[in-house]
Amino acid sequence: MKQFLKITAAILMISGLAACNTISGLGQDLQNLGTVIDKNTPSKSDSKNDSGNSGVVVTPVK
Repeated sequence: MKQFLKITAAILMISGLAACNTISGLGQDLQNLGTVIDKNTPSKSDSKNDSGNSGVVVTPVK
């Protein structure tokens, strides 16, 4: 059973790395993930930060 889990984890890691292809692709994937998380996070009406910014700084990858 442990061997099956190790093989499954290795296949998932390899397929995840193959999906990005480059560091640039990884950066884009992480930005998209952050966008999805921000959209799904409920906003607080009594928030001290009125700018709507989540406080996360994302540097674009060129």
